[in-house]
Amino acid sequence: MMQYIRSKILTAVLAGVMLIPSLGMGAEDTHTSSVSVTADTLVYDGKTQVATATGNVVIVRDQATMTGNQASYNLETAEADMEGNVAVQQPDMQLNADKVHSTNRNYIVATGSVRGVYNDKKVNGDQVEYYLDKDYGIVTGNGYLEAQGSQMWADHIDAWFKEVRAVGQGNVHIESPADNLTAYAKQAVYTQTPNVNDGVIHLTGDVHAAQKGNTLNGDNVVIRLADNSVQTMTRSTVVILPDNN
Repeated sequence: MMQYIRSKILTAVLAGVMLIPSLGMGAEDTHTSSVSVTADTLVYDGKTQVATATGNVVIVRDQATMTGNQASYNLETAEADMEGNVAVQQPDMQLNADKVHSTNRNYIVATGSVRGVYNDKKVNGDQVEYYLDKDYGIVTGNGYLEAQGSQMWADHIDAWFKEVRAVGQGNVHIESPADNLTAYAKQAVYTQTPNVNDGVIHLTGDVHAAQKGNTLNGDNVVIRLADNSVQTMTRSTVVILPDNN
């Protein structure tokens, strides 16, 4: 009987681990949704108020499923961890990483070969941090962001997903296949109105851009994709091939 009661308590406590799939839910929803937790071993420490599930962990809530090798939740601090081949799936989101940590139902950090898909957006990197209330992400190390058909690679990326705005720093590489555009720089700021082809790219530091064979080299360049216009803010060199303008 005691083991049964402990397991029931553990199941309730481990609901906190499902903070990760709550990307599409409000905070109030996380308290009312039922949770199913399955694992080889379930342990709850009453002194530390830490619940742990180990071995082939599967947590299901509504249409969200989270799997991994081990999960833990601190009832006192509201911190949740899942590690070891972590995978999160729900209808509009998929996330894979070595480890995922969440705090206060709002902040999530995934580390180790992170690959995420959220609607039409993709995010990859060594580490991805995400703030649910701001729909804001930080990608550190081998960063990759894809949104609205454009792609950005950089050492560090800050992304505001609702606004379709991103700032890339360090070894920036941008591709816009629809515009036949490739660009490189030390830093790039990309802004766009959602679902509108009015993207603006501001490139700074050792800028090199190419489009349909034409090339541009400078240090401070603004590219407007709506009309394929370019404005340079410093001394630059442009090479335009015949019949390409």
